[in-house]
Amino acid sequence: MRLHSKIRLALIVLSVGTASCSTRPAVYERPLLDLPAAAANPLTIERQWWKAFGNPALDDLIEEALANNLDLAKAAANLAEARANAGVARAYLTPRVDSVAGAAVKQRELTFALTDQDFNHVSSTATAGVAVNWEIDLWGRIRQMNDAALARLAASAHARRAVALSISAAVAETWFQLRNLDAKLAITRNAVANLKAIADLEYKRWRAEAGTELNYRKSLAEAAAAEARIPGLEAAVSRTELAIRQLVGRSPRAMTSALPRGGEPALPQTAREVDSTLLLRRPDVASAELVLAAAHADVNSVRAEYYPRLTLSLMAGIIATSSKAISGMPLFWDTSLGLGAPLFDGGLLDAKTAGAEARRQLALANYQYAVTVAFRETYEALAMLEASDRQFSATVQEVYTRRKSLALTQKSLDAGRSSKFDVFSETIVLLNSEMSMSDARLNQLTARCQYYKALGGGY
Repeated sequence: MRLHSKIRLALIVLSVGTASCSTRPAVYERPLLDLPAAAANPLTIERQWWKAFGNPALDDLIEEALANNLDLAKAAANLAEARANAGVARAYLTPRVDSVAGAAVKQRELTFALTDQDFNHVSSTATAGVAVNWEIDLWGRIRQMNDAALARLAASAHARRAVALSISAAVAETWFQLRNLDAKLAITRNAVANLKAIADLEYKRWRAEAGTELNYRKSLAEAAAAEARIPGLEAAVSRTELAIRQLVGRSPRAMTSALPRGGEPALPQTAREVDSTLLLRRPDVASAELVLAAAHADVNSVRAEYYPRLTLSLMAGIIATSSKAISGMPLFWDTSLGLGAPLFDGGLLDAKTAGAEARRQLALANYQYAVTVAFRETYEALAMLEASDRQFSATVQEVYTRRKSLALTQKSLDAGRSSKFDVFSETIVLLNSEMSMSDARLNQLTARCQYYKALGGGY
């Protein structure tokens, strides 16, 4: 090799090595967030948090939903696509090996005479072999593409967990609503029976001239008003049952199948504090951060396109020809090393870099928003826990007092000191109080469900 060729090669190697050291990709770092202090005692949530309600019927419904829900099926398909994309990116890190074959027919026409019979005659040639192509990843462009794909794969896995958490919470809350409607329907039917009995007595008192037609008509109207609530409650029960069947993934043919009710769900005891570490592991928050990490890797990958690409090519095989100059089926090989760098692209790389940076800023905003939503939902759940417990305690006391009042009014009627209309009035008040107590219990159960969901459901 000549001296100036050796010097040129040394300069190329030196420049490539120097650039490689100075263009290392920026390392991803989690954005700084203004979070509350970490909890003194780290919180833990069981993955199957719904079992804390102690109801096998609810357990079965949620397990059915996690197996059959269509939203989860879509999330699983997204995860499979992300896994395939990660495989594509990983493949770029390795050489590509192809089988190659070719055939050619040619004729060389010359004006001077030669003894070689190949000239001025048609000859056929066929080749078969293997070609190897490999882009040597000097600047980490391909590695950053792989890192981005792996981050998106992990983000899709967390997104699927977020969907599973939302579905399990939706099933639990809807089932609690169904039980609340069942309780209200039973309370209303019982009240209608009592009010009709009171109306019958008022009718007899009116006919016996011991009462008035006004009291009879009032009691009859109140019984009818209470009975008018029943169709609406029955329709609400049917709608809620259909919503649950859809959530658990039942087919249209099974949309009218029975749903288990089970016994009264237990009321779990929950901690009343916020754990920042736990919330940052929440599936939607973790997914948003991984999307941000992928966008960061995308920026690094695009920026690496400004630098030269070094490619290695190798081809080897055998030749079969009709040429008389070549006998047998000899081997051949060809190797090359290429180095190319962008000189002018009309601003393409600048635009790609600006787009990648914009997507990173969008991913950053989405991550910050997801963190804010997680803390807001947690604070709301804690407030609901406190308020619902106080509300239920107050309504229990109210119902207890109303029942005592109804019993005393009945005794006063038996002693002749009160009218049947007084009993009727207390019955209506008790009905409304029992309805309020049923709603208060629903609020308690829903608040605990929202609390488990806000903390990430154990993921």
